[in-house]
Amino acid sequence: MRFKFRRLGALVPVVVVLAIASGCSATGSTETSPAPVDSGSVAAPSFEGSFAAEYQEAWEKSSTGAVRTILADETITDQEWSQVLKTLETCLDEGGISLDVYNDDGSYEVNVGEMNGDLANEKMGVCEQTSGEAWIGYLYRSQTSNPENVPATQLLTECMVRNGAVAPSYTEEQYLVDAPDLAFPFVDHHGFEIFESCNADFGFNK
Repeated sequence: MRFKFRRLGALVPVVVVLAIASGCSATGSTETSPAPVDSGSVAAPSFEGSFAAEYQEAWEKSSTGAVRTILADETITDQEWSQVLKTLETCLDEGGISLDVYNDDGSYEVNVGEMNGDLANEKMGVCEQTSGEAWIGYLYRSQTSNPENVPATQLLTECMVRNGAVAPSYTEEQYLVDAPDLAFPFVDHHGFEIFESCNADFGFNK
């Protein structure tokens, strides 16, 4: 059984899980309580950059000293990100889950065999946190695509308006109301497709 995880970013706290090619479906959240931090973790730095609040939150929620070491200098190198993905893959593999594809937008596909969907969700959530993928992935992508850290909700709203998914008068405030239930007032049937494209890339232009 193959599951595809797709995040709707930090803007919408929803994880959609689709069972592919198995004839069944499962949904669930990867949210789990952070594990105790290693006794060998580094001291908390003073974060000051554009993403200071996000780094602080990631630091507080991270469960390993290795992850905190990556976060400490507010810079995530390609090499560090590559190591995070390797750690994620190893963790999943040890739990009986194969990582097939990790996409640039942070979604990924795995093969869980005959494993129960709820158990698979739980294991993936743990691996996302212990590897640092849950925090470092978002920061790595955001610092590349949005270095000034303009609020994601603003960028997504602007993208949806720019591409005609919603009316020109649609505002960020309306987005915040509509987002929890994905109840957007799309102009036509292409709206959700545009939303997904904007969510993957705020600079999207159809």
